[in-house]
Amino acid sequence: MSGAVAGGAGAAGASANSAHSDGAAGVPVVSVIVPAYNAAEFLERAIERLLDQTLPNVEIIVVDDGSTDATAAISARVAGAHASVHFFQQERNGGVARAREKAVAESRGEFLWFVDADDDWSNTALEKLVAAARSTGADVVVCGAEYVYPDHRRPLTAPDLARPISGVEAFSLLLDGGITGHLWNKLFRRSSASVIEFTPARVHSDMAMVAQLLAAAEKVAAISDTLYSYVVRGGSIIRSGSRRAQSLLLVEQAVTNAAITLDIRIISSNSYGYFRLRYVLLSGLKDALTGPYDARERDDIVAELRSRLTWRLVLLAARRRDWKRLALAGTAKLSVPLHRRVLRAAAEQGAA
Repeated sequence: MSGAVAGGAGAAGASANSAHSDGAAGVPVVSVIVPAYNAAEFLERAIERLLDQTLPNVEIIVVDDGSTDATAAISARVAGAHASVHFFQQERNGGVARAREKAVAESRGEFLWFVDADDDWSNTALEKLVAAARSTGADVVVCGAEYVYPDHRRPLTAPDLARPISGVEAFSLLLDGGITGHLWNKLFRRSSASVIEFTPARVHSDMAMVAQLLAAAEKVAAISDTLYSYVVRGGSIIRSGSRRAQSLLLVEQAVTNAAITLDIRIISSNSYGYFRLRYVLLSGLKDALTGPYDARERDDIVAELRSRLTWRLVLLAARRRDWKRLALAGTAKLSVPLHRRVLRAAAEQGAA
């Protein structure tokens, strides 16, 4: 069979790998990576939209991460009907990072694109991203995107780059927030993925991968086109009350390691400090104060994070005229009850 069959451990996994390697002739231009966990409601439509991409010679790799719904059955059926769709199955839920690691290991494309099954995208997305990569020689191409809420949309603009920049420059932009830590608004050269670790964070694993892939890149380019729509749902990680403390520590370590591979002096830079302030310390405090922790766990996490929150880091927000984070960081340093009130006020204003 030209498509892939349901994979897994033992003989089933070997069957999937054989079907994949003996499939379509030639090397795909892009491997689209689709991790799926209980995604039956969205998956088939997502694959159909990927098959409608205007760029020819695209392979789609779906990894079911131990779903308990019909995700595996849908994936196997669609893979059986389309030679460009390959399906692999994880027997147990190991998290999105592990599913992506499996998919990348099975991929053959020159480039990689990571999507979520419940999102949306332009049918010309890959054509435009690949054209930019070809014309600039970039290893990473960043595009515009948008957040889609039930009642409004919020743009996520690509950095305004007059020319391709180096991976070191792009990494600095990531630390400063000029390039976001999302995978889905970026195209990556697959060869870069061979040098990264797939950080097993249950949440925010995107940031760990993006940091490593930018650090490994020679050139990074950007296009202004809005090509991806991230649909924010009630159960989305960025809105759910999941426990994120351990994941944030893993991601911080991955970003730190990537910085060290480039230049150890980055660790003492203001850019790195600003990253730690907003992405590790403030995110960690918000998680501890609003997440499902018992009182002792919460107190321990808050105390640890506040001990790492220095006035130097607080002042970094002021220097960048980031008034929201200045208020959050300043109150967190001074008083936990006051910080709670600021967090509640920010949430009520839709700014948190």
